[in-house]
Amino acid sequence: MQGLVEKRASVNGVNLHYVVVGHGPAVLCMHGWPQNHREFFPVIEKLAEHFTFIAPDLRGFADSDKPYTGYEPKTIAQDMIELVRIEGIEQFHVLSHDLGGPPSVALAYMFPDNVLSLSTIETPYFGLDFPGYVDPRVPYWHLSMHMNMDITRMLIEGREEQYLRHFFRDFAYNPSAISEEQVQYYVMQMKQPGNLRASLNHYGYIPQMAEQTAELTKNKLKVPVLAWGGSVSFGDHCYRSADAIAESVVGGVIEDCGHWVFEEKTDFICEALSEFWRKYD
Repeated sequence: MQGLVEKRASVNGVNLHYVVVGHGPAVLCMHGWPQNHREFFPVIEKLAEHFTFIAPDLRGFADSDKPYTGYEPKTIAQDMIELVRIEGIEQFHVLSHDLGGPPSVALAYMFPDNVLSLSTIETPYFGLDFPGYVDPRVPYWHLSMHMNMDITRMLIEGREEQYLRHFFRDFAYNPSAISEEQVQYYVMQMKQPGNLRASLNHYGYIPQMAEQTAELTKNKLKVPVLAWGGSVSFGDHCYRSADAIAESVVGGVIEDCGHWVFEEKTDFICEALSEFWRKYD
C-alpha cells in the first residue's frame, strides 16, 4: 500500500508491530480475532487521503509480542495510549472490531481527553446489565469454547486452515468477501509460534473483561460512539449495548451483512465512519 510505513515500538512491557499510513486526523485501529492490522486495509485504502491510520497488531497477535499475561481491557488500553504517544499524537479517533472492542471501550473511559470518538463495529459487549441484554457467550458457541484455551489449542493445531475458513465463510453474509489470499495470510499468521496460544488469551480473559467493563460502565461514557452490527451476526447487540453505556450513540444494524463488515460492506462503513469522524475532529 502506497505510503504505508511498518514500525515497532516498546510499550507497557511489550513490543508491538504496527503500521502508519495516511494524512489528516489520527485514527487508532484495534482489530479482533483471528485477524490483525490488515483487516483495516479496506477502510484505509478509501480514507487514507483524509485520515492518518495507526493500526497495530495487538499483544498476542501476528508480529507483536505474545506474552502469557496482560490481556485485560485496561492493560491493552494502556498499550494503545503509549503507542499513540510515541507517534506524538495527543488526540485521536478509535476504530475497533470484534474483540478489539472491549479494550477500545476501556481506552475511551480511561483517556476521555485523548479519545475524540469511539467506533465499535461488530463488538461483543460483556458485563453489562440492561433490559434485554444477552451475554454474547449465550448465542455464540465459540466464545465459551475458546475460553478453555488448552482444549481449543489442542483441537485447532494442525487444522488452522479448516477452522479459520469456517469463521471467514460461515460468519459472513457474503462468503466470498474474504478472499482466498486473505484467508491464507491469516492462516499463516495463526501458525506462527505462540500465535494461537496467545491470541486465545483474548477469550480466556473474558471474565476479567466482563468485570472491568461492568466497573467502567457504572458511569456514562462521554466520548461519542458509533456502533454498527451486521444483520446476520451481532444484529442490534452492538448499538443497544453502546446506547446503554454512552451519552451519545449513533449507528444500528447493517442489512445483508455478517461479521466481516469492512470487507462485506466497505463503501457503507467508510461513508459512515468518515461522516462520524468529521463531526468530532
